[in-house]
Amino acid sequence: MRSTHLVLVVLCGVVLGPSGIAQVMTETVQINKTSVQALGTQGKGVNPLSAHGMEGAAPAADAVQVADAPRALPDCGCAAPPVFSIGSGDAATGYEVSIASASKDAQIYYTTDDWTPTVDSARYAGPIHVGASMRLQAIAVEPQKLPSRIAVASYAVSGAGPLQQSVAAPDGVLRQGTELRLVTHADLGSDDAQVGDPVALLLDEDVISGGTVIAAKGSTAKAVLTRVERAGPNGKQGELVFQVQSLTAGDVTVPLAATLTLAAPDPEAAQQRIANASLVHVAGALPRGEDVEITPGMRLTARVRADTALKR
Repeated sequence: MRSTHLVLVVLCGVVLGPSGIAQVMTETVQINKTSVQALGTQGKGVNPLSAHGMEGAAPAADAVQVADAPRALPDCGCAAPPVFSIGSGDAATGYEVSIASASKDAQIYYTTDDWTPTVDSARYAGPIHVGASMRLQAIAVEPQKLPSRIAVASYAVSGAGPLQQSVAAPDGVLRQGTELRLVTHADLGSDDAQVGDPVALLLDEDVISGGTVIAAKGSTAKAVLTRVERAGPNGKQGELVFQVQSLTAGDVTVPLAATLTLAAPDPEAAQQRIANASLVHVAGALPRGEDVEITPGMRLTARVRADTALKR
């Protein structure tokens, strides 16, 4: 029986490859050491797949238990992830979502788009208004602990109004702290990008003063990559970080400030799926991590760093 099991594993390796073995181990067979010994001593000829109820087969009365209950990984020393007052799903315009942490010392940071929340993101200070479909992501940060894993919820809002089309510049001056909506304009991936590479951005709304457009939608903005992490073996995830520096409005440069991060999913999530100390480690190390890519059309927000007079 042991030789039969060994042949099964070898065949899986040939047909599916390393990633296939990981999937088989996590989603189907998951045979632990005790189960392997039991298979060898009982000699019942039990098929592990049918014993586990695969392919629609009902478990036999004398079937061997082929998987232990998942066991949590050691404490990572991370803050507890934040909790949303409303879970993912359909939402009506006007919903407000609160974010809470189990720790009174935690600070919460969030994003409402596809960018990864970090301590450079907006800090939570009160309920978040859901005015359009959004993907809410948040982390908690506590003193002397690593940041929490990312909490995520997606809200689908039907019949939401159009995005704001313009921002006001009273007396032709963009005031410090004014938020400007930008949009990415080119592809950039963590697999081949370099620190210092430009990130192509465009203004995604008009800047208007007295009914006159003084900075048109489509004006170019300058941003630069400040961190690049390439995906690698053992779950090493890709990451891109860039800083927005300025907006070009005619022959005027508007200083901007924003730091955006795009990271692949938390590697701990992959580790939780395939690592279990009670299992026979046929799958070996964690699979290769995922690279990330900035694509055209990703929205972001930057703030004006100083009062700037624009020509009318």
